[in-house]
Amino acid sequence: MRKAALARLAAGLAAALMWIAPAAALDCNVRRLRPTDAAICQDAQLARAEDRIDRRIRGLGRRLSFGQYLGIRHWQADWSEQRGHCGHDRTCLAGTYRAQLRFLDRLQQCLDTSSMRRTCLRNTLNVEREALRR
Repeated sequence: MRKAALARLAAGLAAALMWIAPAAALDCNVRRLRPTDAAICQDAQLARAEDRIDRRIRGLGRRLSFGQYLGIRHWQADWSEQRGHCGHDRTCLAGTYRAQLRFLDRLQQCLDTSSMRRTCLRNTLNVEREALRR
């Protein structure tokens, strides 16, 4: 009984977080943008890539457990910090977007095809986390 109540509470909290804390889409209307964010807002192709990644993360978030959802949000925050090191360098920004899309493709593949989904997701997140630290 207690486990079922905790599971319902966790599911409710996960659903609430999906609505309260949407993925960090870039708001180009903010007065003071970081140099990296300004470069993205000024480049239509990079802005489209940002929107596409945001939509993919939201879609994946609906298919993940609460812990997995928190893992991908943590990964997204790490990636955003890493992206900030590019500054105005469009080539660097485009490369980070390509890397993020490849990661999301691997994550999607785990969700779609893996018989050991949990292990696949954990390994994918850990490998990507280690790559960001380098």
